[in-house]
Amino acid sequence: MIVVAAAVVALLVVKPPTPTPETGLSRGRPTPAVTPSPTPTPELRDPHLVAALFSSQGDGAERVALFDDGTLVLVDTYKGYRTIKRKSLSAEEVDLVRKVCSEALVVGESTRVGATALTEASARRVGIEVADPPRGPRTFTYDDTSELPLPLGRARGALEDLRSRFFRPDPKEIYWDPARVKARHYLRLRSDGRWFRVVRDDAIDENMELEEVEGGMRLFVVRGGLPNLFEDPATAKPPVTPLPR
Repeated sequence: MIVVAAAVVALLVVKPPTPTPETGLSRGRPTPAVTPSPTPTPELRDPHLVAALFSSQGDGAERVALFDDGTLVLVDTYKGYRTIKRKSLSAEEVDLVRKVCSEALVVGESTRVGATALTEASARRVGIEVADPPRGPRTFTYDDTSELPLPLGRARGALEDLRSRFFRPDPKEIYWDPARVKARHYLRLRSDGRWFRVVRDDAIDENMELEEVEGGMRLFVVRGGLPNLFEDPATAKPPVTPLPR
């Protein structure tokens, strides 16, 4: 009887097992199971071409293309080296460009516009590609002297405007202080690099008169408008050889 009683006491004092990470046991409440986060699904994008403007000459080629998701891409290639720039357009802008460019489809089947002997001999190839969903993209190629049908000319204008967005400088980079410009100073035109000389500096009404160094063309500009037209004279230095007066 004593042996049996001792066995019963031993069973009563047995401690519960210590909880471990492997058993998942706890004294008060069960340990909640950890649910792994689902792997994010990558966004699927399938943009379609709206229209493109391309040109090639020698070792260089350029293509600006607009896609229906608003992505505008400029690809510049020279001797196999490619640079890519991107911008984003609003849905309203995409719809407007699509409408203008789709009107070019009335010109006819993919063709060379204004194909002449000059076109054949030209080293520069220019063209427009317009999406035509039922049949696929349509391509129109021409040279710089071709007379384009009005719908195609409008499409070209719209695409050239998109292209120009990659080359519009930041207004902060344009501005320089025009107060330091005086008579007989030289300024270089932003658009084509022509040099002009300030021939009259009217301090009263802020009008400036400039004369083209080669060609004699004259410009009348308000002093405050100089930075928009001319490069900063602090960085655009005249040639070492004195310019003619």
